[in-house]
Amino acid sequence: MAERAYLALVQGSPRHREELAARLETDVVAVDAALDELVGFGLVELNGDRCVPLPPRFTLEVLAEQHLRTAAAARESSEVLGRLWAEQSPLPVYLEVLTTTDSTYAAQEKLHREVRGEVMALSVGPVGNDPPQLAQAPGSFEAMSRGVTYRVVYSADILRQPTAMALVQQAILVGESARVFPNVPCNLTIADNRRAVLTAPMPGAERLHGLVILGGGFLDALIGVFESFWALGVPISAIPADGALDAGPSESNRHLLTLLGAGLTDESVARELGVSERTVTRRIAALQKSLGARSRFQLGVQAARRGWL
Repeated sequence: MAERAYLALVQGSPRHREELAARLETDVVAVDAALDELVGFGLVELNGDRCVPLPPRFTLEVLAEQHLRTAAAARESSEVLGRLWAEQSPLPVYLEVLTTTDSTYAAQEKLHREVRGEVMALSVGPVGNDPPQLAQAPGSFEAMSRGVTYRVVYSADILRQPTAMALVQQAILVGESARVFPNVPCNLTIADNRRAVLTAPMPGAERLHGLVILGGGFLDALIGVFESFWALGVPISAIPADGALDAGPSESNRHLLTLLGAGLTDESVARELGVSERTVTRRIAALQKSLGARSRFQLGVQAARRGWL
């Protein structure tokens, strides 16, 4: 309201309280409160029953300087309190323990909101008692739209759920690089090689706890763990629009091989591709024959050697 009142005065609106209230389509009480605020900032002067706007530059420069001093004082207080906390807390300064589900989710969302370069993640999906429905990590799509790179290794177990695979496909279309590994052990998210959030299920009402790691050897170790899973994981490709399978090294066959590499059953693969289980079995047999593979394991090896994965 104060900003609207000042703009109206600057633009030559009536200078009396009642007329200003009519212009702003509000009551005189609200206008009086706005004028009091503007007078306090030095942007308006009251001359009898007239309201006179004053030039903003000097006043706003003073306000900006005040905010800078306040910010500097806050930073200094933060450093002092941080040192005091470090002296009194049994935890090292690079670790923060999260003991509620809400705080754990908040830490994850903050990570996605503040990341600038790259996110690396291991995902087993929602865990704990009464886990929420599957959904994209809040803030992840917005981060990718800013140009942040995402590399995620998913557990094969979660990808057996059609909803999960659909969400992964959406993320891939937005720009995520995804891989799958049979036994991903935990939910881990690392941002810019500077911060990590590790979550774990807990019994009781607060079903999810977390650990925030800020630099140090633990973070380096977690980065190494992620890179190991990334190297062993099987790439997940986007599903072709028509969902069809053919006998050559097409994107659909690459996707079929990816699903098999993830450990999905023929039934799960068929459901994911929108075809019958018999069709999946027949296509796998055709691929084995074309590559001279006697088993599905050999099929995966031959496909990898040919660059199909």
